[in-house]
Amino acid sequence: MTPAEVTIHRLRLALPALVVATIAAIAAAAPATAAAETVHGVPLPRGSRVFDPARPSGDLFVSGRGFRDTVEHVRRHLKKTGIPHQAIPVYRRGPVTVARFIARQPGLPWLAIHVFQQSGKTLIAVVPAPRSPPLDPARR
Repeated sequence: MTPAEVTIHRLRLALPALVVATIAAIAAAAPATAAAETVHGVPLPRGSRVFDPARPSGDLFVSGRGFRDTVEHVRRHLKKTGIPHQAIPVYRRGPVTVARFIARQPGLPWLAIHVFQQSGKTLIAVVPAPRSPPLDPARR
């Protein structure tokens, strides 16, 4: 075996490892689109993601399903959990179609769920309940 054959053989073995290492480094450096599962106790449809990746802690999400399926997903969740709520019927305001669900039970981590469609994109906004300040024993 000549030295040239040994070098080629070593490159053949090193090339797949180099490719795998490069792909892993690129995947680790690229900002991943966070998939959302539950927000303030409200499960989102499978495949939902944060609307603005620059603000991953926001309360606005792009649904993984269409408008009708997303509205039904929220309805099923509220019915299954038995949370008292007011469902505002679907309505349109200009180019936006909206369905709203307003919580009627105090103590929930959310006040309302808005599902709306604009420009063919279905969005979900979960409005968090305001944080109550801790009770001051001196003010009683």
